[in-house]
Amino acid sequence: MRRHEDYPDYSGFIEYLDEHGFDDFVLNEIINRHEANRVRTTELYERYKCYEDTVPIFQRMPAFIDPELQNQGVEPLNNRINNDFFGEINDIMIGYFAGKPASYSYSTDDDAEDMTGGDAALEAATDALQEFVTRNNFYDLNQEATKYASVCGYAGRLFYIDRDGQERVMVLPPFETIALAKDRIQEPDYGVRYYSVTRIDGSLEWRAEAYDAHNIYFYTGQLGSLTLKETRPHMFDFCPLQIIPLNGEMMSSAERVMALIDEYDKTVSDNANDAEGNTQAQQIFDGIDISDTELAKAKKSGSIRIPPDPAGGQRSVYYLTKDINDGFNEHHLDRIERNIYRFSKTPNLNDETFNSASGISLKFKLTAFESKCGTFEAKFSAADTYMLKVIGTSFQKKGIPFDYLQAYVEYKRNFPVDVVSEAQSVQSLINAGIPDEIAYGQLSFVDDLNYLMDLKEQKKQDALDMFQPGGSDDDEEDEEDRDGAGKEPVDGREDES
Repeated sequence: MRRHEDYPDYSGFIEYLDEHGFDDFVLNEIINRHEANRVRTTELYERYKCYEDTVPIFQRMPAFIDPELQNQGVEPLNNRINNDFFGEINDIMIGYFAGKPASYSYSTDDDAEDMTGGDAALEAATDALQEFVTRNNFYDLNQEATKYASVCGYAGRLFYIDRDGQERVMVLPPFETIALAKDRIQEPDYGVRYYSVTRIDGSLEWRAEAYDAHNIYFYTGQLGSLTLKETRPHMFDFCPLQIIPLNGEMMSSAERVMALIDEYDKTVSDNANDAEGNTQAQQIFDGIDISDTELAKAKKSGSIRIPPDPAGGQRSVYYLTKDINDGFNEHHLDRIERNIYRFSKTPNLNDETFNSASGISLKFKLTAFESKCGTFEAKFSAADTYMLKVIGTSFQKKGIPFDYLQAYVEYKRNFPVDVVSEAQSVQSLINAGIPDEIAYGQLSFVDDLNYLMDLKEQKKQDALDMFQPGGSDDDEEDEEDRDGAGKEPVDGREDES
């Protein structure tokens, strides 16, 4: 990444917006300042999609061009082989971090009940949060946000009210998203979304939406000359457009190793050129003047007649081949591959030692990768807290007492589950006197701890009811006796039995 392509510093713009608000001048200046970063993130995303004009190996020209051969229709060897380490690094990050749904919950303890406003208010806040998560399918949204953050360094997220009056969330690509923040970029003071639209006549129009704590400002036109068309309230009490960075530097997962990936592609492509160019070795006629006709006959018959040299000189036919150092090439490629995974902090899933590991040893192998994911989780968690703060203002306007500080998000890694080992660990914790809630919380395959504890208590209660007098069977019999006791005899006569 070049210095001028870094995410811009908008400190001066924030001061201007605090005093004057959005206008045509400041909106266009904000977008112009973002241009270099927009180009960089766009190229990263297009490289992830393997567009031909964004993967460097696809642009490589032949090392040697013979115009005479080209005139005869013979093209020089130029293999361009792409080894998609860039895509693999990002896909592993997406699958590991967002491959399992995050758990969204509202606290049910006494403090949460008091802060929310009683038991009924607590239930309403819990239902509102769960409906919001289900309606927006956060499993898919979090995967999209993780994809953009991993590939480009950061992702955008926009909150809005749909036509039905429901709170909705949209993930934005980074090359369309600008957030201006005095402190953390996840908690913006102002935001801008800008994008191009192709009209029905094929012409290109740019549009922009600027956000402050209360309104949306709609702009249209061309880049550099966008003009305000409409202002509308967005129904929240805070800026509804935020950025989720992968790390503090907003660098992508593979950005540090792109030169290594390009070198690997070049080496493999050069080796392919050598292999293809030497599939048929070059035939040498030493001391022999042979015509094209004789050469064609030799290729067809598989043999050639060499007349004796009248002067008694030595004549010979042999093949010229290139001696390729396979060992050097393989060691070179192995070294590059190891460094790609090492410096991108990504596990090599094809490594035999990695595949043979399990349990604690496997987790140690994932230490560097887990550190990268932990950094992203901290950034994502801060973004979620702000999201709940923004959405909570809409809930409150609907009469739902929602305290965003009582809502929690828990991320679970898509890690191979060792059920036996985890069960033994939980049992050891319980035997050591650790509370059940903490012990069962160590089970990685449990998404809702409260639901697990409720099931456990229900099972315990059902077992006690079976051995108590007046249990379920006795209750049914007593009910039948009570129903029969109050009935009059048929025809006014007592039952003879």
